[in-house]
Amino acid sequence: MIQFERQFMRLSIFWRVILVQSALVALILGLSLYALTELKHLAQLSSAILNVDSPCIEQEKRLLKIFLAQMRDAKKFLLLQDRIFYASFQQGTHDFRGALEGVERLVDSPTEKELLQRIRTSHQQFVKEFDLATSEEESWQQKSAELGESILGATEQLIRLRENLTAEKTEAARDRAASAATLMAWLTIGGVSAAVLLAYLHARGVNRPLKKLAKEMHQVGEGEFSRCIDIRAPQEIEQLAEDFNGMVAKLAELDQMKADFISHVSHELRTPLTAMREGTAILLEEISGPLTASQRKVLEVLSSNSDRLYRSICSILDLSKMEAGMMEYQLVPCDPAALIHRSVTSVELIARTKGIHLESNLAEDLPVIFADEERIQQVLDNLLGNALKFTPAGGKIIIGAKTRRENESARLLEVSVSDSGEGIPAEDLQRVFERFYQSPPRIGRTRPGTGLGLPIARHIVEHHQGKIRVESEPGTGSVFSFTLPIWADNSPWAAERQT
Repeated sequence: MIQFERQFMRLSIFWRVILVQSALVALILGLSLYALTELKHLAQLSSAILNVDSPCIEQEKRLLKIFLAQMRDAKKFLLLQDRIFYASFQQGTHDFRGALEGVERLVDSPTEKELLQRIRTSHQQFVKEFDLATSEEESWQQKSAELGESILGATEQLIRLRENLTAEKTEAARDRAASAATLMAWLTIGGVSAAVLLAYLHARGVNRPLKKLAKEMHQVGEGEFSRCIDIRAPQEIEQLAEDFNGMVAKLAELDQMKADFISHVSHELRTPLTAMREGTAILLEEISGPLTASQRKVLEVLSSNSDRLYRSICSILDLSKMEAGMMEYQLVPCDPAALIHRSVTSVELIARTKGIHLESNLAEDLPVIFADEERIQQVLDNLLGNALKFTPAGGKIIIGAKTRRENESARLLEVSVSDSGEGIPAEDLQRVFERFYQSPPRIGRTRPGTGLGLPIARHIVEHHQGKIRVESEPGTGSVFSFTLPIWADNSPWAAERQT
């Protein structure tokens, strides 16, 4: 079975379809030919019974009836000497010979032919003895009885032989029909099973690799370009898989080139940008001389945009390091409540300016976590900044933290940031953590930012063996939450990260 499946898997889709269809056609043709053969045999048996056996039995019974009538006519003539009975006897002789010839034309077995010859001889002797009966009546009675018994016995034996032969043919036809029905049933079950098996192997051989290929294509669509598929499938699908692997390799190369280019450009821009920021700061401090109001305003705008550009470049470089696995993390015990209060304090002024109510909802006695304090602070700042960006004036932002058990032996710290903003469409929920992705803005509104805050937060949380997710409905706001494992100081993971 396994060897057959392997051989079948090597066939192309074209030859698989040809094989399956040919098997079905062969099954139908074989069953049809067998059914026609059996029907032909049954028809022959039925025809023999109807055209030979039944007429033969009727003629034999007629033969018996004619002879019995002759015997009665002979007795009546000898008793009454009425010529009517003599004429009836002579007519019976003619009818008997005709019936006898009819039976002879129908029978074909040596036994029946021997019995017919015996009947013919005995009847001829019977007729001859009847002609001599007028002079020797006593001799006629004795001889007619002997001849009558011979003719009647032979005729009855002939009838029984033909009836037995008819019964044998009928039984043979019944047995043959039952045998044919059973055999056709088994052939049908076996053939259908074989056809279903071939169809299943064909469908599975095409469906499984296509599903696997579709899954890999979905992963590539999600931005994972390190995919390589190795499948055993028909030649056409194997060629498609090879082309897919080549395409993924090219995409991975292009993605790496893009990442390297962005990282290189960002790194090259940071040095001159740092000089510009320092120069702007010196001018604002009026070290080189006093500034007019208009000059200070221009320098403040320049300083603000330089800081914004500097933060964007740092974010790009951080993300590039994270994706390349080059980001270094300093894992130390830290207080999550202090980190949250620090992030809330940093955005309080902005929230108050925009008329947004900022609320903290922290559980008491939050445990100490083992993490990179600066990076977790960055996650909190990114989530709060994202909530402020999408929450309108008069809205509300709530940051909460609590512990929960993942199972009996593991506890998690869960931090959530909910807002009352416009929400995120369902089709964008799976893409908000992609780099540079920003949901389409509403008409008349712009979306400041680079689309890197959430991807950076995802990398940091996942590096800490945590999970980050988002829940949102358009018009009701969004809830971003992440979990971090609560490790003991002597945890194997913590010890490994610390070293």
